[in-house]
Amino acid sequence: MLISSGSTPLGMTINQTMPDKKTKKSELDVAKSFAELESIAEWFEKGEADLDVGLKKYERAMELAEVLRERLENAENKITEIQKKHNSP
Repeated sequence: MLISSGSTPLGMTINQTMPDKKTKKSELDVAKSFAELESIAEWFEKGEADLDVGLKKYERAMELAEVLRERLENAENKITEIQKKHNSP
């Protein structure tokens, strides 16, 4: 889904994309997800006082953290599989 104009309450700007609901969590781009998470953290560090926006940003940050945690776990499992495959006699 392309956000077409202005900026959203989550701090996204024109031409940034949000994944469609049917997009698998594992398909999200890790670098983009991490950058978005950092952006949210920076927003909180500024001490903004908008509670509603803060709640939405917190929820999005938790979603991103879950996706990134899953991707890291999958990568670790894949590395273990590769090591077992190439280290076996």
